[in-house]
Amino acid sequence: MRKDLLGFITCPSCGADNLVLKLVAEDGREVREGSISCGKCKAEYQVRSGVTDLMHDPSPAVRQEREAWEAMRPVHRHDDAESADSRAWLRALPMLEGKEGPPAELETWRRHGRAVFELCAGEDWRGKRVLELGAGRCWLSAYLARKGAEVLAVDILEDADIGLGCAEAFLEEGIYFERVLCDMHHLPFKGGTCDGVVATATLHHSPEPLLLCEEIRRVIAPGGLLVAANEPLYVPWRETPEEERRGAHEGAYPLWTWLKFLRRTGFRVNEIRVGRDASLHVKASPHAARGLPRPIETLRAAAAYAAILAMALPRFMLRVTRSAKAGRPMLPLPRDLRGYLLTRAGLKGVGEEARAEEEGNWGPGWYPPEGDWEAFRWCGPRSRLLLPSPRRASTLVMELATFHPNPRSNPVQVVVMVGRDKVGEAMIDRHGWRDYRFDTHGGIGKSTIPVTLQVKRGFFVPREMGLGEDRRVLGVACRFVRWAT
Repeated sequence: MRKDLLGFITCPSCGADNLVLKLVAEDGREVREGSISCGKCKAEYQVRSGVTDLMHDPSPAVRQEREAWEAMRPVHRHDDAESADSRAWLRALPMLEGKEGPPAELETWRRHGRAVFELCAGEDWRGKRVLELGAGRCWLSAYLARKGAEVLAVDILEDADIGLGCAEAFLEEGIYFERVLCDMHHLPFKGGTCDGVVATATLHHSPEPLLLCEEIRRVIAPGGLLVAANEPLYVPWRETPEEERRGAHEGAYPLWTWLKFLRRTGFRVNEIRVGRDASLHVKASPHAARGLPRPIETLRAAAAYAAILAMALPRFMLRVTRSAKAGRPMLPLPRDLRGYLLTRAGLKGVGEEARAEEEGNWGPGWYPPEGDWEAFRWCGPRSRLLLPSPRRASTLVMELATFHPNPRSNPVQVVVMVGRDKVGEAMIDRHGWRDYRFDTHGGIGKSTIPVTLQVKRGFFVPREMGLGEDRRVLGVACRFVRWAT
């Protein structure tokens, strides 16, 4: 960081602006090591390798996002040759001219680059203070710095492979910009200090987009500009991105919802486009009143989005049909189908408890455990198991979990039937095994009781979890069922 950064940052803890720098080490360009203390609340923040850490008490959503992205970073350490290649690759982003790699990945980088460069073209960035949200590998910050902007790159990751540490590759080239570690929902900057805010494929990572837009509006100076590119639009057939499978938040909203976020926070849309890949690219300016978007721009974007939805409809219906067929009849069948039918008819006994590693209790619709690291069974959209009739117990206890990538934003809903009676629902909104209890109200007289699980919401396709090409839809996992008093 440079010392003049103190002029427009605030304490993330109390909001005061009387911050004092304690210098430990600097080079000819910036402060490399040190700390910043608040004169009001006495909080202290570190400066490491030029990155100013203003991440104060990160929220659970931020911690989850960080864990998801850190899980995607390379696990091996680079030697000198690999590090040099990695820095050269970073400096070549996003167009990656002359670089080799998977064609789909290269095309994605280039498409993202073209979209944001087209939005930034025609703007005079010289001498303007520009904030990049979710800077990641910092290539857009470097691009704007080359254009003469005074850039503030913010992110929640400090990592040298996918976070603000990537800036070292550009510093070697003589390109400088500030790096600040912080939550984009609570930016530690004075109001109206930025002439522009840019973001590429960033805003949709916010679980609270309206709050984020309000914060962006707060830091933009009058006459400033918001540039947001490569934000995904909702389409029915959208594939789950890798980062979402890891637990990161991925919000894909309809076009009118994105416009609502901007309008409600006081932005007026200057330019708006919808890409063929169902991506949104927009430039907006703060408006004194809550202005409406430009009608012509909005109509063009709406027409493009309607065309994308129309083309997606057949694929969406095919997916719905496959999902419906998956549970009727219940599949897969139990390995010992004859034994299951005899037990179902009351001609054969059944264990007092249903444990995942045992076969006798589990009927159709359950996927048997794979491997011996932890025994559990996948539940299809409709799955059945058998238990003996409870003698004195009237409560059914099921140990359930979900492997859905993001249950917080898309909880799994499970309906439980005992015989023909619905005894309750389970809403699984977090990872990890938990006991769910259902009161059956007694009065069960049969010797063998069928228990049926119906997953109503929160499905995902197994191939997205690396489970082969099985297209039957799974939603929840179970490893133990029993009666309790």
